[in-house]
Amino acid sequence: MTALQPVRLLRTTMSATVCAHLREQIIAGRLKPGEALPEARLGALLGVSRVPVREALALLEREGLVTFDRRGTARVCVLGPEDVRELGLMRLALEPVAARLTCERLTPEMEAEIEDNLRSLHRAKALADVTRLDLEFHRLILRASGNGRLLAAWEGLAAQFQLVMARLHRAVERRTRETRTSTHRAHAELFAALVGGDPDRAEALARKHATSWFTEWETLHAFQANEEASA
Repeated sequence: MTALQPVRLLRTTMSATVCAHLREQIIAGRLKPGEALPEARLGALLGVSRVPVREALALLEREGLVTFDRRGTARVCVLGPEDVRELGLMRLALEPVAARLTCERLTPEMEAEIEDNLRSLHRAKALADVTRLDLEFHRLILRASGNGRLLAAWEGLAAQFQLVMARLHRAVERRTRETRTSTHRAHAELFAALVGGDPDRAEALARKHATSWFTEWETLHAFQANEEASA
């Protein structure tokens, strides 16, 4: 066991911690689209060496939240309307199928987890919690579908899904102040179809829910170049 080198494990844990912190800051909009993420400065701000920062940035690049320019400088990803459209199409490809499968395979344990998510969403106060629970609701349905490859494809885009959700939620909240209520209503409707074992309705509701992205970003202009700067 001593050959496993605990120091390396500690460094990996630190990289994961840095990654989680930067992911949270990007999704919250505190790190702006296109903003440079220099390793040395981030390390100094977070009190760590450049190594875990470099590893964290590499992980975030794989998640689609960070890109590297020609000079090798990491920058927060910039999502435009076409990116949101592509992500929305991926949701349309994955989530309705998962909803249909879940109707056939929903276990009492998974049903309880989804119901607990709905209760937490109903009680949520912070908009960031609404976004987190929104993403988790869809993740639970993908898990409940029992299709590992479907889940893996969705998980590969989950961070980008959350980034889009967060920005849309902020835009909706500025206009309506009803983000939590409308999200809970849509999720509760889909949950009822899943529990009721109605695959046609569950698939249709999942498709409707995913399609709402297209109308929301067009109506709210949430992915214009200056949206986050003015938020």
